[in-house]
Amino acid sequence: MTEDDAAARSPTDLAQQMREAADRLMTGWTRTVGSVSGAVAPGLSAMPHFPALPATVSAQQVQKLLDDLSARRLQVQTLRDQLTTFDEQLGMLEASLQPVAEWTRTWAAAEKSVSDFWRAPGGTRPGSG
Repeated sequence: MTEDDAAARSPTDLAQQMREAADRLMTGWTRTVGSVSGAVAPGLSAMPHFPALPATVSAQQVQKLLDDLSARRLQVQTLRDQLTTFDEQLGMLEASLQPVAEWTRTWAAAEKSVSDFWRAPGGTRPGSG
């Protein structure tokens, strides 16, 4: 062992080397945590994106299906409400036209009685002949 090796292994130097190693280790962990959380340290690339596990993918697919079903049910409920409103409007129109239909039948009966009055016995109209 040389004198330089002995000097490098003094307790003070050893403590300094351990401190530097600990600092490097902490810096590495800080950068790694930062890259996972989205804050990438300068000079380092972000952590690679790993594919999702099969159970995670299945859970996401089921959730998307549930979201789609919920949206479709909401569309059906909206359509049902619109059809109910349309049915009510048709009912009001029908009720409004009932008096018009009665009036039209009454008028048609009056026209028939007047036209029967002007017919001559034998089915011909006066003045035609």
